[in-house]
Amino acid sequence: MVRRKHPQPKEIRAHLMDSALRAFAARGYESTTIRHIAEEAKVAAGLLYHYFPSKQAVLMALFERSAGLVMAAFAEVATIADPREKLTQLLRESARLVRENREFWQVSYGVRFQHSVLAGLAHDVAAQSAVYVQLFTLLLSDLGRPHPELEARLLFATLDGVFQHYVLDPETYPLDALLERVIDNLTLPTEKEIP
Repeated sequence: MVRRKHPQPKEIRAHLMDSALRAFAARGYESTTIRHIAEEAKVAAGLLYHYFPSKQAVLMALFERSAGLVMAAFAEVATIADPREKLTQLLRESARLVRENREFWQVSYGVRFQHSVLAGLAHDVAAQSAVYVQLFTLLLSDLGRPHPELEARLLFATLDGVFQHYVLDPETYPLDALLERVIDNLTLPTEKEIP
């Protein structure tokens, strides 16, 4: 007799999060209920409540998972010595993450314009954004950019806008071409570096 392997709590939690993401992407966060998420996951609502006390807790877990993926990408490129190559790889890796996790970014951009939802996430979203800006500032400083913190904020805002437009129109938006323009603009030698 073959025993069926029971899923581990970590696997169940990931399944519930993936199901919630699909439900949020299909219905919108505000229109999705715990019942909808449970139906998508093909589980009882009680199981969902066992892992997440609320719909917002599921959303927060999705944001935390995404932040972990982004930080892992930053850590991976941190080993690259050349700042220009590091920035290039970081931006390309960021685009890969957006492509591979487009449903999450669709939900993320959608909830940013819902004040009632953002109010519960604002502190965590702002803290994560500050980490990205700080990392970009260090990298742009290594590149010798004249105003690294301002340029880091501009880079963050640019990427945010580019990725948002890509998520809205993934079939025709020129993500790669725009990303290469951003890379070229930031990695060309500054006036200080030109002999």
